[in-house]
Amino acid sequence: MARPTAASDLLNLGDKTFLIELLPMAAYAVRAPDGVIAWFNSRAAKLWGRAPVVGDSDERFCGAYKLYHANGAHMAHCDTPVAFALRTGVPVHEEEVVIEKPDGSRVSVSVHIDPIRDQNDTIVGVVNFFYDLNERRQAQRTSNLLAAIVDCSDDAIVSKNLDGTITSWNRSAQRLFGYTAGEAVGQHIALIVPPDRRREEVTILERLRRGERVDHFETVRVRKDGTRLDVSLTISPLRDAAGCVIGASKVARDITEGKRAERALAEQARLLDLSGDAIFVRDAADRVTYWNKGAWGLYGYTSEEALGRVTHELLQTKFPEPLESIKKQLHRDDRWTGELVHIKKDSTEVVVVSRWVLDRDTLGNPKSILETNTDITQHKQAERAIKESEFSSRLLQLQDQERRRIARELHDGVGQLLAAIGINASRVVREKQNLSPDAARCIEENCKLIENVATDIRTVSYLLHPPLLDEMGLQSALKWYIDGFAERSKIAAKVELPVDLGRLPQEYELCLFRIAQECLTNIHRHSGSSTALVRMWRTPAEIKMEVQDEGRGINQEIQSKIASSTSAGVGLRGMLERVRQIGGALELHSNGNGTSVLVTLPLAKREMKAEEILRKERATSQS
Repeated sequence: MARPTAASDLLNLGDKTFLIELLPMAAYAVRAPDGVIAWFNSRAAKLWGRAPVVGDSDERFCGAYKLYHANGAHMAHCDTPVAFALRTGVPVHEEEVVIEKPDGSRVSVSVHIDPIRDQNDTIVGVVNFFYDLNERRQAQRTSNLLAAIVDCSDDAIVSKNLDGTITSWNRSAQRLFGYTAGEAVGQHIALIVPPDRRREEVTILERLRRGERVDHFETVRVRKDGTRLDVSLTISPLRDAAGCVIGASKVARDITEGKRAERALAEQARLLDLSGDAIFVRDAADRVTYWNKGAWGLYGYTSEEALGRVTHELLQTKFPEPLESIKKQLHRDDRWTGELVHIKKDSTEVVVVSRWVLDRDTLGNPKSILETNTDITQHKQAERAIKESEFSSRLLQLQDQERRRIARELHDGVGQLLAAIGINASRVVREKQNLSPDAARCIEENCKLIENVATDIRTVSYLLHPPLLDEMGLQSALKWYIDGFAERSKIAAKVELPVDLGRLPQEYELCLFRIAQECLTNIHRHSGSSTALVRMWRTPAEIKMEVQDEGRGINQEIQSKIASSTSAGVGLRGMLERVRQIGGALELHSNGNGTSVLVTLPLAKREMKAEEILRKERATSQS
């Protein structure tokens, strides 16, 4: 049996019918001379809207339900372009035919018809390739629209093949890089790549060959005039119908101004970071948009932790007045200044002087707030310490004044009354022979009681404020007091004073006397010591006094609290405050063998200050 001709193989597919489904277009074939359909693919059946019966003599020339010319006139199947090509052997290309489907819908197609000839040049059939003109036209319109969009885009859009050769170049590319499309297309992309950036392009092409996309890649490109510009590139691979990468589409956006502004902002930020103040910017919703290193250092929050947070919530701000009142003033004056209390990340409190400046947009609407905060915590603490010191000093002065007043009242008032009572009692005693024995005994006892009370009143008066301190000085007052203390407490108390002590400034003598008095009282009440020693000495620059005992001492826990100022008795606080007012120092040392309190007062400065005042008075009197 003879083998069929190659031409007839196109009509007699046998078990190869699956091959026609690989065709990219609708296609079918008819036999000569009757035009019976030999085969068709699914794309053809879809456009016809039906599936004809292969080999059926009633299905001739075309599988469509009805056909029309482009002008709308009816077309008989025997008058189709397929019938014409089968009859004449003349190919028909790009002729429009309208197909009506069984559901009444119509579709315009473009046909491409070629006769099939055998080796003797005899026509054995016809093949028709046709496609939907509406789809092509829509695709064309879409393509034209996309081309227009690309050409009108503000971004430079360039395509290239995998060798780096430029294949398209829009108007923005011409505007951005300075080359016309005629100058750029066909050139290598290195045309706009600086020599020091050529390696970047090699890497990009390698990634494109792997089908990878490059997003927002910031780099530098060069214009036709040699100037450099910062650009952001987005590069996508281009694929053919089989999905193979054949090139790339590159979108380049000029970010030169943005980079310049970014560098300017970075420089401003660097300068702001040099400031020791906490500086941050808040938007209209009070959320942080900028946070300098000073803010990080002050509050402990990093920029990442602070950005986007509402500052008043982050820092738990305590305002000096309602926030609404502050905002009202800010919007009226575009600025506000006041003291705020903030809580740091470590939960400690910080006081700041806060300065707010309101920034507005071109329309005058509030845009952001620049806040600068200066830490004044130590200043406020020092201020409080000064006020507390002044208050303590005033209390001590009032205490001393009240002691003087009470001592004077006891001595001059109660003492005189007791003296008068004593005189009257003495007169009665002189006439006791006129009294009964019991009455005489009572009046004698009353006289002795009055003497005892007068002595006690005088002692209390002197303890409150010994007149010897004002009249004779510290040396006499201390001796009198310590002798009396030893007698009253039965503690072997001694005093050692320098022979050259002399008179000291009044506040010095009062300070040293009160400290000795407080220390001896504590020894009597708490130490359990049987001895006490008060000794004093002076140098050209200082005067020192030490009070010692041999008692049980002060336990370490209490000493630690005293050293850290977390706790101290009223008496010790009073001693510390008296010494501090004069600029001196107080040291406390204690162990199981006793306690020592050492007071040092700066005598030289005091005397120099006194001499300076004296010189000024002399100069004033001479002038």
